Amino acid sequence: MRPITKIILHQTGTASGTLESVRNYHMNVKGWSDIGYHFLLGTDAIVYKGRPQAEVGAHCEGDNVDSLGICCVGAGNAFPLDRGYMSSEMFYVLIRLLQQLREAYPTITAIYGHRERPSGTRQGKTCPGYEASIIRGLLL
Repeated sequence: MRPITKIILHQTGTASGTLESVRNYHMNVKGWSDIGYHFLLGTDAIVYKGRPQAEVGAHCEGDNVDSLGICCVGAGNAFPLDRGYMSSEMFYVLIRLLQQLREAYPTITAIYGHRERPSGTRQGKTCPGYEASIIRGLLL
């Protein structure tokens, strides 16, 4: 198994989307071998498994080798909950997923938003639509 030391949080930048629509975009438009994310959290608050965790993702250039990518379907700001793109239920499920991943991978020492990483800064990313420090304050 590859070493996993961090999680990178993303958002689709779209109001709707499914695992298959994101996978289709990544494979047929970007030319990737699969969806870039390991997990996609839908607006229905269901976690969909994307790329296998054992495989390197394609979600954050320079950070893919040792990270897992989680993407939430949504555009704009996530907060305030239930008025931004993220419902209270989505937020709860995201926190639960992060807790489970940290238990499964004790080597995880960091959680970042894509916009906090060098490639995200270069690309002008605004995702995940909230300050990842909120999540870090709850979990790390």
